[in-house]
Order: sequence, then C-alpha cells, then structure tokens
Amino acid sequence: MAINYYQCPECEARETRRILRADPHYASYQKSRMPDYRCNSCGNEWTREESVDYSYRRIKVLEATVGSYFSGDTKVTINFERNLVKWEHGLLTPMEIHYARFESSEMEKIRNELKAVNLLNWKRSYHEPYILDGTQWEIVVHKSGRNLYKSGSNMFPEEWEAFCRLVKKVSSKEFG
Repeated sequence: MAINYYQCPECEARETRRILRADPHYASYQKSRMPDYRCNSCGNEWTREESVDYSYRRIKVLEATVGSYFSGDTKVTINFERNLVKWEHGLLTPMEIHYARFESSEMEKIRNELKAVNLLNWKRSYHEPYILDGTQWEIVVHKSGRNLYKSGSNMFPEEWEAFCRLVKKVSSKEFG
C-alpha cells in the first residue's frame, strides 16, 4: 500500500498518532468532520481522505507500459509537473510518438481519476505463473520520496480496464 496515513500532509513528519474516539456511534456520526490523525511535530490534524488526496498530489510522473512480444510495447508518460502526456509505441524502439499538453485543472482531473481506479493501492505484482507468453505491463509512479513499481504478466488488478480507458482518454491513443 502506497498511502501513508501517518505522514503529516502539512510538515511531512511521521511523528503522528491516530485519534481514537471513545463513543463509536458519535464518531461515525461526526466522521466526515472529525480528524483521524494528529501530528506531534506541528499539531496539524487530518482525515483518512486527506491522506489519500495528499498521496495522489505527490505524484510527479506516471509511466505506464503494456505490451507483448508480437505487438510491441505501448508506453504512456503522464508528467504532472510539466502538464504533458507522451504516448509511444514500437517493437524494439519507439516508432510512433504523440504528445498532448493539458491545463493544470485538467491534470488535476486526471489525478482524481487515478484515485478513482485506486492505483496507489494496487499490489506490487500480478503474475499468472502458468502462461509463458502474453501481455506484460509495468507502472512506475515517480513521486516525492520513493518511486512505486507495479507490474504484471497475464494478470491484472481489478481496476485495470478502467485504468486503460483513462490512459486512452488522456493520450487519445490505444493502451492495453
């Protein structure tokens, strides 16, 4: 899981604690307005949803590659810092390349759609051990701190089709 609920979205400290509620009925009633975590360094308080938003805002670049031996690879790079999307396709080297530039507000919508497909909570690896050839894929999420790697061979996360539709919409080209 790539969402660190215990990292403060304000000062990025990890010296935090979970806020516990004594009355579970009151807590569920007030859940949308009450913070779940408190930072011991700066005193900031935040909810689980704010942690999720913060994790997706930290994505700088997303690289998604899918392909097979006979069809070649398709790679899409979404650069949130430069508001740029690059689509590449080829067998050994890129033979076809397309670019698209977006406004910051559109990039924010793309970020929200990544959140909707639950990308950061995908497992690290999806592999079907009994199929030798087929479709391989890899996603690299470059973000503040460490990069995240997700990959698979002939096996996909539940949200894969929705992710492929999102990438196709963003790049205006086939993906997956």
